[in-house]
Amino acid sequence: MLKITQQRAISILLAITVFLSLLLIGSYFINNKKIAYVDSMKIYNGYVGIKQAKAEFEKEVEFYKSRTDTLTARAKIAILKMEKSGNNHAEYSKLSDSVQFYKRQLHDYQSAMNESLKQKESQLTQKAMLKLNSFLKEYGNSNGYDMILIANPSGTIAYAKDSFDITDDVLKAANEKF
Repeated sequence: MLKITQQRAISILLAITVFLSLLLIGSYFINNKKIAYVDSMKIYNGYVGIKQAKAEFEKEVEFYKSRTDTLTARAKIAILKMEKSGNNHAEYSKLSDSVQFYKRQLHDYQSAMNESLKQKESQLTQKAMLKLNSFLKEYGNSNGYDMILIANPSGTIAYAKDSFDITDDVLKAANEKF
């Protein structure tokens, strides 16, 4: 038969008491705290600041694309001239060098452009997200929230009642303020 000493029994009762106390205190805080979440994809796709950042980014892309089109056109013209040069080996060689030059220039430009566009997109998005995060903090404070969580497609919130979802309210207020 198991023999429990008085000291062991007190330790077990104390552990159970601490556990139940923590459970009750946690329940008190959760029940008395105002907690909500926003859908990150819905916010990202609906926030005016992000839409403006995307529009500004598209202007940058168009600028770079027009420059690329110019370089591509130069290479095509040189190729056409090269094809028409026929038996003139000196002109063919000169045009071949031009084609190689334009191809290299186009490749270098596209590489630099891609890197530049990645940085620009990151900067624009980050700027808009900083504004949104600042707004979420302000919104939470002014509306009495103790915590606003972000729900994203990877499942940071496994389940919550729809009543905890304040995405539409936040999005409307953020876009009005923007």
